[in-house]
Amino acid sequence: MNDTEIAQALGTAEPRVNADDALARFQARVQTEGIAPVASVARPRITSRWLQGLAAAAGVIIVASALTLSGVAGSILQIFEPKSVVAVPLTQGDLNYLGQACAGLNLQECMGAYGTFEWTAPPQPKEVNSRSQASAQAGFTALAPTSLPSSVTGDPRYGVINRSTATFTFSADSTRQAAARQNRTAPPLPANIDGSKLFIAGGPAVVQIWGAPTSAPVSHGQGDLSDIPTLIVGQAKAPTVSSDGVTVDQLRAYLLSQPGISPQLAAAIRAIGDPSSTLPVPVPAELAISHPVTVQGVQGLYIGDNTGIASAVIWQKDGMMFEVIGSFTESQALAIANSMR
Repeated sequence: MNDTEIAQALGTAEPRVNADDALARFQARVQTEGIAPVASVARPRITSRWLQGLAAAAGVIIVASALTLSGVAGSILQIFEPKSVVAVPLTQGDLNYLGQACAGLNLQECMGAYGTFEWTAPPQPKEVNSRSQASAQAGFTALAPTSLPSSVTGDPRYGVINRSTATFTFSADSTRQAAARQNRTAPPLPANIDGSKLFIAGGPAVVQIWGAPTSAPVSHGQGDLSDIPTLIVGQAKAPTVSSDGVTVDQLRAYLLSQPGISPQLAAAIRAIGDPSSTLPVPVPAELAISHPVTVQGVQGLYIGDNTGIASAVIWQKDGMMFEVIGSFTESQALAIANSMR
């Protein structure tokens, strides 16, 4: 994977929505399929190449998780393992600041603003021939929907993303330099954070995609939606994060003190009841809506974009993270999610 693909795989790319083209596509589907217009999911635009699509599909579920290193096992402190998901609204101002903070770069370079990020086992998505092969390579049983809307046709394609690992080391010098590039003054990095390490991993994951293109078609411009899959189903082992001493509360307090973090965003993150067990999912406030839903007998999260042509349902159950994404109504997306066996 190149740097852009890694950014997409970890959900750091800023979502783009072409409302005019999306509305035209939606209206056509209303006429031909009788679909009722309801708000449904903002997500990064999936690229036309299969592996890029596979990486983007795993953007929500492939996030940081713990890496147990034999050499430092005695000093490892697990600080994050999601048991639930929650939406965190982002205004355009928040998106602009975060984009400037990362200079539009990928995850590795963005986190490099605060220290050193090193992949020890980078994500390497690959296609396999069947769900049984995907399950065997991932090491868990990949669930699949048993009921699909009529708009989902053909056989799915299967992909696996390996368990990816990395180490991040905080650096006071890097933090000062990053703030200076934005003409800002960062608060001093606390001594107990400077030099501390996070041990990060994600996956393994299985992604099933219906309607994915088999080759890279000629681009028809940013508004063209013909290369977006009809349905994406993702499943991965629940992520965790470990550190060699710094706690999640200490990290949250420092990161939210950075210049440019809006009071609204800081308040939304502080409102998360238990940050060590809750996965925050960023939702662009001007483009999408979100609310809790019940799926597979547990609480999950529904996200819908304001063009009304896509939906996403995200949930955690039995140590696994799941997502369903596609051009569906909320009820259709939930029906797909609840039919997974």
